[in-house]
Amino acid sequence: MNDDCSNVAPVLSGALAPALDGGACPHVAVLLRSEEEFLPVVAAFYSLGARRGGWLVHRSIEPERDREALTGAGLDVPGLEAERRLALEQILPAEPPERLPPRIDSAFGEALSRGLTMLWSSHTPVRPDSDAFDHAMKVERAWEEHFRDRPVVTLCPYLVGGLDAPATLGRLTQLGASHHDGVLLPSEGGLELFKPG
Repeated sequence: MNDDCSNVAPVLSGALAPALDGGACPHVAVLLRSEEEFLPVVAAFYSLGARRGGWLVHRSIEPERDREALTGAGLDVPGLEAERRLALEQILPAEPPERLPPRIDSAFGEALSRGLTMLWSSHTPVRPDSDAFDHAMKVERAWEEHFRDRPVVTLCPYLVGGLDAPATLGRLTQLGASHHDGVLLPSEGGLELFKPG
């Protein structure tokens, strides 16, 4: 991805808008070559969610670190938190995957009752090692099952830097099968949407 990430916001909007405008709740993955590519992508995702009246939930292993990083990437974290439009939810690695989604149910219901349109959520990028990836897939299944047929937009970031070509292709195949709205891939121009056939 180029340094200015100039097409991140338009590509995210283009990838999500058709599904959103049709009443669907997109679940999209993004492959990243490094953690440095994460912040511009997730900040653009949350900015789009805020413009569309969403309640934003960032699931994080280190919430305070991500709060500062998202602010540094240009997201108005203090303002969104003050308006109760953004919450940072801590991921507890030892917690069973099915426990995280119910933890936000009450606040989600309250956000909808305040007139926010839907939940927009992303999380700390998943490391490229097999154990992290396998655990993340269990978390994704639990998240998808819990929020099925509810107004939720999900962006799932996966690091692939350091993987060889066959392993990266394997991740793309697995993620394409479980993220029906597509997988965003790094390109020279920023991001491109890949939709499995």
